[in-house]
Amino acid sequence: MKLGYSEFSFGYAFTENLIRWAATVPGAAPYFPNLYDEGRLGYDVRIDFPACPLFLQYKLPDLMVRDTAGEVSIHSLAGLVAPFFRMHLIKRYVSQQHKLLIDLERRHPHSVFYATPELSSPDLFNDAYISAEVHLQSVLFSPAEIGYLPDDQQHVVAYRDSLPYAWFCSRPRKIRAFSFGDVIGPLRMSFEEPRYRTVGDMARTTLEEVLQLVPWQLRESVQRIRQSIQARRASRVERPGIDEETTSVIEDLLVSRELSRVGLGVEFVVAQPPG
Repeated sequence: MKLGYSEFSFGYAFTENLIRWAATVPGAAPYFPNLYDEGRLGYDVRIDFPACPLFLQYKLPDLMVRDTAGEVSIHSLAGLVAPFFRMHLIKRYVSQQHKLLIDLERRHPHSVFYATPELSSPDLFNDAYISAEVHLQSVLFSPAEIGYLPDDQQHVVAYRDSLPYAWFCSRPRKIRAFSFGDVIGPLRMSFEEPRYRTVGDMARTTLEEVLQLVPWQLRESVQRIRQSIQARRASRVERPGIDEETTSVIEDLLVSRELSRVGLGVEFVVAQPPG
């Protein structure tokens, strides 16, 4: 059964709610600058602060409403009763995306996730969006914990609201189901790593590592992507206070975002500590 809202709507709402929520929470939580509005980056990204990347691959599941679903009727998986959610992974022969996400996660532990909703209807989705809680009413899965796909068959992750675990199928195996709150602590610890000491450090190393994973055609397009970013920014009225160093860091972040979207299929968000 389809949920009644699109994967694009979910991805936009998750990111927008994350940013809106981060601007209002107490100081203990990381701050997530918005990479959508390029014109505000000089103010939203504090380049002298620590920063780490967060890569999110948005997935829209099916809602399984019958107990005849194989996870229940054949495997009797613990904790799963109808209704539950079934998130499909892209088949291995169609795309190497899952493998690339594992490789990316090995470079950026605790920072790469599949994100999928626990909102079973458009009304629940709309209510969560208005409350800026779509990301809080979603579940996150580690590609590395799912592991490399064993064959070219269809594989899924089955999960249910509020369960701290899910099931990777077709040969069932239990994996962790992370809430957004679960990832805050590891992200905060990442700020202590030398490569995340400042936004500039993070921007350079992230760009270098993303370049190693994307197809060669994209690697050869980096200069064109950078020029396109510069042209878009030049067409806007310049805001005071954005110096050359900040502009360079912003461009590295935006190039990484574009490469991540096109080459890896993930959204790229910057996390910074409050202050």
